[in-house]
Amino acid sequence: MTDRLINILLLKLKLLFILLLVALFSILFFSFRTTSMALDDFWKQLGMTREQGTDGVKQSFLNGYLYYYGARNFKNIALNNRPAIARDLCQYTKQYVNSPSFKKEYEQMRVAAKPVEPENKVRSKEEIRKEKIAETQESIRKTEATIKQMGADMAKIMQPTLQVMKKTLVDYKDPNSKYIEAYYLGEKNENESRLRSYKERYARWEKEYPADYRDKIRERLHKFLELAATVDFNAELKQVGNKKKFVNPVYEAKSYDWKQVYRAGKEVIEPARQFAEQWIAELNSTSKNNMAAN
Repeated sequence: MTDRLINILLLKLKLLFILLLVALFSILFFSFRTTSMALDDFWKQLGMTREQGTDGVKQSFLNGYLYYYGARNFKNIALNNRPAIARDLCQYTKQYVNSPSFKKEYEQMRVAAKPVEPENKVRSKEEIRKEKIAETQESIRKTEATIKQMGADMAKIMQPTLQVMKKTLVDYKDPNSKYIEAYYLGEKNENESRLRSYKERYARWEKEYPADYRDKIRERLHKFLELAATVDFNAELKQVGNKKKFVNPVYEAKSYDWKQVYRAGKEVIEPARQFAEQWIAELNSTSKNNMAAN
């Protein structure tokens, strides 16, 4: 996997769990309570199959995309069901991300995103000297052969170049050659730069892909709570053409995630916030117990 692809994946995962929750809470606009029907019927009411719904949750969590495809029936859902739906969908999400299937996919993505450590090797000055001498000798040989083939006129043109190469060859053979020193320092600096870059990417990878997936869940739950706390659910909207925009230009400039939380509504976000806080408490308790056991 190239560094560019890894960086893209890392960028996508930066607000991973926020986007999952935002996606789920947005789906709350077109949801029914799972407790009142079989799971297949629940997804059917949303206009999608259970496989499509579960895959949407998975992709929202792993890749940071929002999946709304197939949810065609949202306008038919009663508004007063939303708080109960929020709790049901949060519980469904919790169960899913704790499933063996999700853990396996998370670990696969974690391994795939892990930076590859570069080879930590710098050639010695003598190794570089040997290579440069061989290269220059070969260039001299080819230039002299060309001069012989092209005649006196070409000799006049190529002679200065030939002399420079011969002078360079003498310099390469000098134990104190400034050219060899420069090549050596260049390779050394380049190697150190690669190692620094690797260590930086590795540190980001460790942060973005903790070994215990529950650490990632905890981080995203905190991110969600921080985001939700900034949303003004009483913000006014105005009609602009065929779209609605915030009257307050500060709100209109907010992120897509902020606006998604606003659209979900306080009646949805409040039970979701309570659920997130409880989930964090459970995760913290589990961590403390694990530390005590060790």
